[in-house]
Amino acid sequence: MTARAPIMQRQFFQSGQALVEYIYVFPILALLILGAIQFGFIYQTKATLNYATFEATRNGALNSGSMTAIVEGLTSGMMPLFAHSSTSGNARNLDMLKNAWKLADAQMSDRKLTVITIVSPNSATLNAYAGQSESGSEIPNDNLMYRPTSIPGGAGMNIQDANLLKVRVTYCYKMAVPILNKMIYNLIVDPPPTPVVGKTAADMLASEGGGSSSKPCTDIPEDEYRIPITSESVVRMQSPFKNPGKWVGP
Repeated sequence: MTARAPIMQRQFFQSGQALVEYIYVFPILALLILGAIQFGFIYQTKATLNYATFEATRNGALNSGSMTAIVEGLTSGMMPLFAHSSTSGNARNLDMLKNAWKLADAQMSDRKLTVITIVSPNSATLNAYAGQSESGSEIPNDNLMYRPTSIPGGAGMNIQDANLLKVRVTYCYKMAVPILNKMIYNLIVDPPPTPVVGKTAADMLASEGGGSSSKPCTDIPEDEYRIPITSESVVRMQSPFKNPGKWVGP
């Protein structure tokens, strides 16, 4: 009995030590798992935004670069992010698509959440080449090989390049994973001001960031932790480029 007592004490000590080590490791492991889930959602949103930006640019190329057409194409491309259904059936699927369109349209039309920029051609290029068109208000889209390769005031852009529509979209994605959403927002999107001596990392994470409203995704409600995701696409114009109404939208 005496000989077995030290063995039992050692086993008890090892079990207690393992429990303490587990308590230390578990929060780190939990953060890693939550981080993997959150970055998976971000990757899915980025892939969807890449496709939606192409759809938006293509729709704009078919409609003379209209910002309204670009927004409509972007909304259609972003619908998969908002389409959720647990049942089947045509009526149910139709309702799901309607709701997805409404949700996507609300976010793609909100300037605080989405910024669409027509990078090229710009207003200087439009004004420079408009004189060569029949209407005098658009960039010619026909017989490009016979037109001058460059023109004064064309911002160094030839007629072929002037018929390439380039659109950039920045979308503020709402992070869904708790704890990680606030950490990413406060450390990447809107970090707190320069820490004061005595402030700990926990104090910085507990803050609400620097309170900026000029950075992307900061002029929104405090309980929505969003991160900016940007995508660009280039499509050759299929119609003469005209004044889009807005160069930066929606």
